[in-house]
Amino acid sequence: MIVHFTIDFIASESRYFWMYSGAYVRGFLYWTLRKINRILAEELHTSKGLSPFATSPVFKSNNYSIEKLVEGEKYSFTISVFVEEVGEALKEYLVSIDRIPFLGMLNELDRIKVRYVDDFKDEEIRKFRIKFLTPCYFRVPNLDYRFVSLPLPQLLFRSLARLYEAYVSSLPKEYREWLDKWGIAVSDCNIRTEKVLLKKGLWSVGFVGEVSFSLPDDTYNKEFARITSRLLSFGEYSNVGGGRTSGLGKIKYVRIE
Repeated sequence: MIVHFTIDFIASESRYFWMYSGAYVRGFLYWTLRKINRILAEELHTSKGLSPFATSPVFKSNNYSIEKLVEGEKYSFTISVFVEEVGEALKEYLVSIDRIPFLGMLNELDRIKVRYVDDFKDEEIRKFRIKFLTPCYFRVPNLDYRFVSLPLPQLLFRSLARLYEAYVSSLPKEYREWLDKWGIAVSDCNIRTEKVLLKKGLWSVGFVGEVSFSLPDDTYNKEFARITSRLLSFGEYSNVGGGRTSGLGKIKYVRIE
């Protein structure tokens, strides 16, 4: 089960972000987990496995490119936790405070919305659109972790499948083979690249924008279409690609009739 948090706060001062705001959200999450359970926080921070959470950058009115906080204005960010026990511990802590430490200052905690997600859309889709709300890129392990900032369906859905299998349920191995045979194809693309600073000296380049996909008739498979639908629904909480825990790869899925 995913425990999804939307956290609204009011900035106590006006301050610029000197790096990507999602990196601050990630830092806030680890700081909070250390308050709750230091050993758990260290295990998550040093683990080389798939991190059991994803975040968004700070946003205001669905604008994910915030460069500064303005005193007295309200902002939001989200955190999705894939381990229910960790999510419950985080909820217990957040509901006990009225000020949130963020960007080196204490800010008024305006509202916390908690949503439990244990099922995902399961429909036979043929066409869909993905809105890449924050920069997205993929790693290719067998090419010395070369970075790819293109919406290649094979990389996109393999990324989602790894996360889904780690925290939700197993998938048939034939699904990956189907992906490699272009079971999903790009039908329209309107993207641009953006460069973000995740920490001192560490830059990432990813794409944002909208991409339309289709499942070609000659490879169409009803079971795999339903799996694709579930992965897309899951991906709205998990993010996709590299830098998920710092708010990169945040997506919105739209089915095209």
